[in-house]
Amino acid sequence: MAALIAGTLLLVTAGWSTAHPGASDAKGGVLRVARFEDVDYIDPALAYSSWSAALLHPTCARLFNLPDRPGADGARVVPEVVRRHTVTDGGRTYRFELRRTFRFHTGAPVTARSFADAFNRVADPRMRSPGAGFLHEIVGADAVREGKARTIEGVRVLSPYRLELRLTKPVGDLTARLTMLFFCPVLPNTPIDPRGIDDPAGSGPYYVADRVVNQRVVLRRNPYYRGDRPAHVDQIVYTAGVAAEDCLAATQDDRVDLCLGVAAIPDTAHRGLAAKYGVNRPRGQYFVAPVLSVFAFAFNHDRPAFAGREQIPLAKAINYAIDRHELARVVGVLAGRRTDEILPPSLGGTGRVYPIAGPDLVTARKWLKRARLEPRELVLYALNTSFGVGFAQVFAFNLKQIGIDVTVRFFDLANLAQRARTRGEPYDVVFQPWTVDYPDPASFFVLLQSESIGGANWANLDDPTVDARIDAANRLTGAARRRAWADLDADLMRDNPPWAPFLHRNQRNFVSKSVGCFFLHPVYREDLAAICKK
Repeated sequence: MAALIAGTLLLVTAGWSTAHPGASDAKGGVLRVARFEDVDYIDPALAYSSWSAALLHPTCARLFNLPDRPGADGARVVPEVVRRHTVTDGGRTYRFELRRTFRFHTGAPVTARSFADAFNRVADPRMRSPGAGFLHEIVGADAVREGKARTIEGVRVLSPYRLELRLTKPVGDLTARLTMLFFCPVLPNTPIDPRGIDDPAGSGPYYVADRVVNQRVVLRRNPYYRGDRPAHVDQIVYTAGVAAEDCLAATQDDRVDLCLGVAAIPDTAHRGLAAKYGVNRPRGQYFVAPVLSVFAFAFNHDRPAFAGREQIPLAKAINYAIDRHELARVVGVLAGRRTDEILPPSLGGTGRVYPIAGPDLVTARKWLKRARLEPRELVLYALNTSFGVGFAQVFAFNLKQIGIDVTVRFFDLANLAQRARTRGEPYDVVFQPWTVDYPDPASFFVLLQSESIGGANWANLDDPTVDARIDAANRLTGAARRRAWADLDADLMRDNPPWAPFLHRNQRNFVSKSVGCFFLHPVYREDLAAICKK
């Protein structure tokens, strides 16, 4: 077993898996998908989970998209509906010429107005869309969000197939943001409804043909789709309310093809599945690949233990003290890659500062003595799941070895997030899981911007120098951009670590014997349109 797991690590790191149908894999059939609970929404303006993304990705043609490919290829931003585009005014004005071959499942054309309406719908405060914040740099978007305007000034339809976006400042991640499902094109007069619609128009290879809340979602082929994305099966049927253990048994018995989500398979089952079926075999059944995600302990800079530069030694001491090897063991076999970096390797991670094979308690104690305040007790907010409890136990044990007692308080994810966003909440350290919204380093570093305090910045880091470096990096493009983010990651972790990151996660999936081709996308994970049946 150990040899099997070790032999697959290179493949896992590369994100390799079979992606194309073989000679015996027929087009057509029904893909049977299940999960223990329903999706949050099927409305692209509101859907904000990996499982709703898995269902909506096949239904949506975006201005820019991510290839239906595994590994680094799948994280590469490419034009989809955009035929060509120009960037002028120092990176503040984007003009898009659109392809004229895209149609909704109704037969209506996808036009510049379809995208402008989507932007305005997301920004409308009545919609309460979590995507509104991603429009912040578009001129006039905040005015719409605040109810001061009805349409976004910086979004202009120049002609039926020409669209213009004007920005308040250059942002190098704009095209990556536009791959998000919030910006799926919509039909005219799509209602503004914060409860969400259940029949969004399909502009991709599939459309939502049926939706019964808490029961099922059915996708069928878009008969008017002429794009180049895959659409191997005729129909995708998603069933809600199937427990993880039952879903695994149903997949093994070939009654279900795929169980969606991180908790789709019990952690205890993965070792046996890897041993029995192998990992990432062509036409196999068990697959593992990296996703753009990180687990970390965030240090609350509002608290005396981490406030001010005199307490940076404490943050370094904790990074030396934690046992990243043992923390990785908590989530199980093939669940991730140990790290001391914010960015995963595919987005620019370059080196190592802290130990990942085990703690270095000698160095940790030396750094702790350099802190102005050496706390005897810290409060950790943790997740009340099995792995969340395990992480807390390892963290508390490690800090006990350098003379710090840890008081742990456990919460479910929604409660943990609400408390971590509340200024003045009495935690010193909080477990922060994060999966990117789009494949760009900026989607990680939003967690450390001062403007994200009260939101994603659970560390409450308010550092003008860090803000300036994030802003400068986000103006760059190409190789210079990648270097700037990698340098920022390395400099922060070496000189002023806001977190103790410990794991870059993998996605692990098991499919039925009826599945002929399958891969894990680095952002969308289970790429349903690219799955084929035998």
